[in-house]
Amino acid sequence: MARRSAPRIPVRAPSRTPDRRTPTQTSKPQAAPSQGLGLRPYESFEATFLGHPEGAGGFLRVPGAPKGPRMDLFVDWRDACGAIHGDRVVAEVSGEGRDGRLKARVLEIKGRGEVPLPGTLQKQPWGWRVVPLEPRLAQIISVPPTDLAEDGELVSVKLDADPGAKQLRGTVVARLGKRTDLKIENKLTAALFNLRTDFPDAVMNELAPFPTSIPPEWIQGREDLRETLTCTVDPPTAKDFDDAISLEALPRSEGGGWLLGVHIADVSHYVAENGPLDEEARLRGTSVYFPDEAIPMIPERLSGDLCSLREGVDRLTMTAWMTLSPELEVVETRLSESVIRSAKRLTYDEVKEACMDLSKRKRAELSAPLCAMLDEALVLSRRLTQIRLGRGAMNLDTEEAEFIFDAEGRPVDARRYPRHDAHRMIEEFMLLANETVARFFTRKKIPAIYRIHDEPDALKLEVFADVARTFGLLKPNELPTPEHLNAMLDKIRGGPLEAMINTLLLRSLKKAEYNVDNIGHSGLALQDYLHFTSPIRRYPDLIVHRLLRQVLRGRALPDGLHSHLAVLAKGASDCEQKATEAERENDKWKACLLMKSRIGQRFRGRIQGYSAKVVFVTLDAPFVEVGVPLAALGGDFWVDEHRTKATGLRGSVVLTIGDGVEVEITTVDENLRRVSAWITEAKAQDAHGKAFQFVPTLAAPAVLKEGDLEKPRARRESRTDGGQGRRGSAPKGRPPKKAREARPKPPKGSVRGSVKRKAR
Repeated sequence: MARRSAPRIPVRAPSRTPDRRTPTQTSKPQAAPSQGLGLRPYESFEATFLGHPEGAGGFLRVPGAPKGPRMDLFVDWRDACGAIHGDRVVAEVSGEGRDGRLKARVLEIKGRGEVPLPGTLQKQPWGWRVVPLEPRLAQIISVPPTDLAEDGELVSVKLDADPGAKQLRGTVVARLGKRTDLKIENKLTAALFNLRTDFPDAVMNELAPFPTSIPPEWIQGREDLRETLTCTVDPPTAKDFDDAISLEALPRSEGGGWLLGVHIADVSHYVAENGPLDEEARLRGTSVYFPDEAIPMIPERLSGDLCSLREGVDRLTMTAWMTLSPELEVVETRLSESVIRSAKRLTYDEVKEACMDLSKRKRAELSAPLCAMLDEALVLSRRLTQIRLGRGAMNLDTEEAEFIFDAEGRPVDARRYPRHDAHRMIEEFMLLANETVARFFTRKKIPAIYRIHDEPDALKLEVFADVARTFGLLKPNELPTPEHLNAMLDKIRGGPLEAMINTLLLRSLKKAEYNVDNIGHSGLALQDYLHFTSPIRRYPDLIVHRLLRQVLRGRALPDGLHSHLAVLAKGASDCEQKATEAERENDKWKACLLMKSRIGQRFRGRIQGYSAKVVFVTLDAPFVEVGVPLAALGGDFWVDEHRTKATGLRGSVVLTIGDGVEVEITTVDENLRRVSAWITEAKAQDAHGKAFQFVPTLAAPAVLKEGDLEKPRARRESRTDGGQGRRGSAPKGRPPKKAREARPKPPKGSVRGSVKRKAR
C-alpha cells in the first residue's frame, strides 16, 4: 500500500500503514524514566546536548537510550558549562526533579555537532555571519567569505570542531536557496533533520546495468501469476506501487472460503546485500513524505519504475497466499517468489465509485471480473475488521491533513484526508499478510525484524480512564479494556470529543518500534507481526524479503544473525522517528505558508488541546492547527493537570477540549513554524456547567514564543481556593470600540529574532 505522496525531491546529477496503538487488558506498571536510563547519581556518561529554544539550559540525550517524553535529562543553564545545541559532552547525574526527570550537569564539551546546520547568510561591516534556523541554537556563527552564496541567502554551515573558541565559527558548505524560492521549506526541513536527499555515484552506478524489462532468466523458478487477475489500489498521487491483491472465492462444494493473494514488489532482487544501494537504503531507513514532495529510500529508477507494480507490465514479486475458511480462519498459507502483471492501477476513490456507489459507468470501465473481485474483497475485509476488533485490537482513527496546491505549487487549502472502506480493505489485507509472514518466521524459529508494540503503562492508562470518566465516556466501575475503549471510540466517532479522546489515548500508549525480540503487538492484539508489504519505502521490509528468499531457496543463514538484525532494527526505529518528526515539521511549515496571507481573518474551529501556556485550536477549514496564548483570553486562566480544560475569571469560565471557538489570525512566524491567533468567541461553561457564549477581553498580545509550545507534565497540586485569592473581578463584555482600536497591534515576526538583533 503506497503512501500518499507526490513528485520526489529532484536529485542532482550523480556526484542519492500506520500502526494502531491500543492497550491490552492487563499491563504491569513500568519503571520511571529515570530508572529506565540506567544511570546512577554522580555517574559520568557521554551524551548530546539539546538546547532550549528560550535559552534556559537544555537537555541531554544519551546515545542508545529510548526516545520518549521525559527520557532526556534536564540541564539548568548554570550547569551547561557553555554547551550549545548539538555538542557532544561528558556529564554526570546531579539529582532528580520533582516530576521524576533526572537532572544533570555538563562536565566537559568534547566537540561540536558534525551535522551541517541551515541558516541565513548575512554580510556585516566586520565580516560574514550565519543566523541559524534552528531555534535551539541561539548563537550567531561567524564564517569566512564564500563564493557559494550571496547576502541573505539560505546556506548550510559546518561548525568548527574546537569547542573552546570564544566565538562560534563555521564554514559555508552549500547553498540552499532564497527564502522566496518555491518549495524552499522542503530543502530546509531536510537540512534541519539531516535527511539524505542525494544518491552517491556508487549507488547510481550500481543501478546502471539493470535492464528496463525483465529478462526470461529472472522468471525461471518463480511462480508465474501473469494470467492471474491482480490489481493495485493506492492514492491518486502515488508514484510507486509496491503491493497488489488477488482474491478468489472458493467453491462451496470444496468447503467454501477464499484464496487471498498479496503480491509485494521484490525489491530485494535488485538490492544486493552490503552493496552501495543497500548501505544507502539502510542509512535512510524509510522514505520521507512531505505534502508535495517525497525523499525516497531507493532511487526513482527502482521505486517508480523497475520495482513499481505498474499496470500491464511484468514485475517480480514476493507473494503471500492465504486460504481462509468461511469462518475467516487462515487454514493454509504459502509463500513464494513470483512474477505478476497487474491488470489495473486503481485509486481508493475509483473502488468506492465502482463498488460502494455502484456507478454503472465506472463498473463498465473496470470490467465485470475486476468489479466482482473488488465486491468480494470489500465484503471479506469488512468481516476481517470485525474479527480484528473482536480479538481486542483498537479501532483508533487519527485525522490527517491533506494540503491542496495551486499550479505553481503553493498551498492554497488544507482539508481532512478522506477515508472509507476502500482504504480499510487494503489495510486489512496488508495486516493479514504481515501477520502471516511473521508467523512463518516464528514457527520456524528464524530470527527476523518484528514490528512490536509493548503494553501500555498502567498508571498512564488509568489517568486516561479518569479523564474519560469525567466526560461520562466510561462508567465508574468500567476498566479501560479494549472492549470498553472500542465501544467508547464508536460512541464519540464524528463528534466534538473524538479528536481529544484519540489524542489523550495515544499519549497513554507506547510507541510501536522494530525489534528482533518478538514481544507481540498490543495495538493489533497479535503475538506475531512484522512489516513485509512496503519494501520500496521501509528498510525492515526489505530485510524480511531478503531473509524469506534465503529460507525459500534452502540457503543457510549466517552466524550471528540475531545480533546483526538487532542493530538494523534499532537503526530503522531511529530513522522512522526522525522521518516522522521531519514530516510533522514540514506540515507546520506548509500551514504557515497557507495562513500568512490570512492574517486578520476569522475562522471557526475546535479546541484540540492545551500546553501550560497555549490553547491549540484546529480550524474547520482550512484544516490546520493554530496556537492561542492563554494570556490572550484575559482573566488569568489556568490549565488543569490533565490538560483537558482551562479555567479563568474566578472559575466562572471553563473552556474544554472539543469546545467550538472562533479565532482571528494575528501572526505567522515561519522561523518557528507557528501560527498565532486569539479567540474572539467561544462556547464555554460557567462554574455550574451551564453553557454560554464567552467573549474574551483580548487583554494581551497574541504572539507565541517557542517556550510556550512546550507541553510539560502538568503539576498535580490541587487548587483549593478555586483561584480566587489573586484574581481580579471578571471584566464584562468587550472593551469599547475606541479602546479596541487604540490597543497596539501584536508585534510581527519572531520574538527570538527581534530580541537577538537588539541584543547585538
